[in-house]
Amino acid sequence: MPTRDDALALVHEHTKSISLVRHMLAVETCVRRYARQLGADEETWGIAGLLHDFDYEAHPDEHPRWGMHLLSELGYSHEIIKAIAAHAPERTGVEPETQMERYLFACDELSGFITAVTYVRPSKSIHDVEVKSVKKKLKEASFAAGVNRDDVQRGVELIGLELDIHIGNMIQAMRENALELGLQGLEA
Repeated sequence: MPTRDDALALVHEHTKSISLVRHMLAVETCVRRYARQLGADEETWGIAGLLHDFDYEAHPDEHPRWGMHLLSELGYSHEIIKAIAAHAPERTGVEPETQMERYLFACDELSGFITAVTYVRPSKSIHDVEVKSVKKKLKEASFAAGVNRDDVQRGVELIGLELDIHIGNMIQAMRENALELGLQGLEA
């Protein structure tokens, strides 16, 4: 099976937007942390998180089916490809069922939202983001309006965690990888 380095090369080959690359890295970071907590296969979860949107920029109308087809040709596992399908059930008809699929879905929209909250902090640092500020911004429909609040809520239901706990887990994961995610702030 292809490695994380292979997956990252694929991301860079198909995605020029730094913010989209960082989004995929953020989802990878969060699902890896959950995999460690749950005793799951961190590498498989991480690769699924990293690749979930790799085809979005180049093939927005065919996403994620275009990418799923390529990943199949490149020898990625059915488990990873199905998780990618399940992160976009409205496009693929594949609902998140397995633990990895549910956590990938739960981390996708919320990681982008936490990044947006970070960018409006004066320091631009994930280290200054708190759960309560994320929850407050979630209630503002005009803030990061592209983030589907229903998907955020569905995600926590799928993984069986309270929203506060899930947000806290994701903030902590993103803090641990702040430099790579571009969330270390202005002082760093």
